[in-house]
Amino acid sequence: MKIFKKEQAGLASLPTVLVLIALIISVGVFVSAVSVSDNLSVSGAGASDRALNYARSGARDALERIARNKDYVEDYDIAAVPDGCAEPFYGCVSVNVAAGNPKMISTVGRAGDFIRKIQVAATLDADGLVLDYDWTEQ
Repeated sequence: MKIFKKEQAGLASLPTVLVLIALIISVGVFVSAVSVSDNLSVSGAGASDRALNYARSGARDALERIARNKDYVEDYDIAAVPDGCAEPFYGCVSVNVAAGNPKMISTVGRAGDFIRKIQVAATLDADGLVLDYDWTEQ
């Protein structure tokens, strides 16, 4: 029969406690890393959606201008937010309306590092009314 001294009574539990502490810390670090990566992913998706919405709004604006003037042809920018068309392009739409029938409208929406492009082919009748249009995202 072994006899334990009073000083050795808690010695075996020390490694167990250290392993449990290391396990708890590693789980906490993992949960934090997953949370940060999810937040970055969601914010990127939001900026990409904003860029697409900017491009769509530019296409709608060009269709309205064509509806007012069937001979409308121009390149222009629209700032979706104040100073949006200055670097780093926090909210900018570049619009190009080319001559012809169908009229080709190309828009580029920018939200930070995200760029989305839309092309619209608008068919006009003899009076300049928009008969049909097709949207495609490039």
